[in-house]
Amino acid sequence: MYKKLIALLFLAMPAFGMAQNTQIKLGYLDVQTLFLSMPEVSQIETSLKDLAAQHEGEIKRMEDEYNRKLIEYKDGEAKWDDAIKKNRMEEIQMLQQKVQAYYQQAQTLLQQKQEELQAPIREKMRKAIEEVGAENGFLYIYDLNTLLYKSADAIDVTPLLKKKLGVK
Repeated sequence: MYKKLIALLFLAMPAFGMAQNTQIKLGYLDVQTLFLSMPEVSQIETSLKDLAAQHEGEIKRMEDEYNRKLIEYKDGEAKWDDAIKKNRMEEIQMLQQKVQAYYQQAQTLLQQKQEELQAPIREKMRKAIEEVGAENGFLYIYDLNTLLYKSADAIDVTPLLKKKLGVK
């Protein structure tokens, strides 16, 4: 029995030696730089600028109406009785609230649209990162912007990902 145990240990020793010589591969990349290098990003920026311009136009129209009503109020305030003044002031206040509400709504809509348009790019990048990691034997791939320390021996996987994604 003792001889079998010794023989088993001798057979297992090369496996322990190989495990100790295994190099752990860690990679990093700058996710933001990679994202901005994707060709689809410029199309998204154009779409978002167009949408923002539409909302800004609507806000400007609403503000113009508010300012027109305010000027009307100031011009007519001296000759109107209290009921008309009260009615016009409530109308102006409602317009002001509508402008503020629409501004907030437009901001939310723009943010949602940005997330919607960027989601496919982020998913494409996520898949490419997983594939590059698996193909090149990386244990982990980190975002450079969240690292606290980077050794000189660290491997930048950005070129591999750009190649995988067909980005220059």
